[in-house]
Amino acid sequence: MVIANEDTDRRTETSLAKAIRLLPIVAERNATGATLSTVARKANLKTATARRLLQGLVDGGLLSFDPYLKIYTLGIRIFDLAGAAGSPRQFDGVRMNVGPALLETAAISGETAYLTVPFGDEALCIDTATGSYPLSANTLHVGSRRPLGVGAGSAAILAALPDDNCDRIIASNSEVYGRYGDLTVSEVRRMVRHWRDHRYLVNNSIIIPEVSAIAVAVFDSSGSLKAGLSVSALKSRLGPMRRKEIVAVMTHALKRVGLKT
Repeated sequence: MVIANEDTDRRTETSLAKAIRLLPIVAERNATGATLSTVARKANLKTATARRLLQGLVDGGLLSFDPYLKIYTLGIRIFDLAGAAGSPRQFDGVRMNVGPALLETAAISGETAYLTVPFGDEALCIDTATGSYPLSANTLHVGSRRPLGVGAGSAAILAALPDDNCDRIIASNSEVYGRYGDLTVSEVRRMVRHWRDHRYLVNNSIIIPEVSAIAVAVFDSSGSLKAGLSVSALKSRLGPMRRKEIVAVMTHALKRVGLKT
């Protein structure tokens, strides 16, 4: 009986993987719709198999099927999921506004730049831009969530919060910080103090050995906190003088799009 259940699970996983593979095929043709034959051919599946998998996606609301035109398009459920709380799509406005500064920072510095936003007591990475330096110190991906204080951009957001809110979050994360390399409450407080003294902060290989990061908090023209903009690099490439250069790059790039640090 156990063996039969395991076999069933494997078949289910295989079907699920095949069904997921159909979504981008339909998405590429969403403007005009995708036919069954096109999907089957692109996915290298038998027509009957493709029809069954597509119908399952339709039943789940991930796809929509027009019985008259015989075409599949993305279902409303896809867009509901994309706009769910915590989804990077929820922050499209911030990403579009800060995006040019993010790209400029990566292009001029040559390093990987990150855009994170406050999400409750966490920071959510909503965009990245890769610089020209061949050894990328990529430490975050779009959709990554970390407690406030973990990572340079996240720490910059934390430091920009009102004192009582900042202290509350640090206290609540006191045990969590220790799970991230050599990060401690005292290190987080040091970064917060540095931001408040200099309007930028440095995570000096605290979480990932030989990888450092520098960050600023991003505010709109009214002074409302919007995000954290950070750059990660090999520790050897982020010495004191270069830190100031990168902060200047970020500051000027943000100013050009009407934002400030």
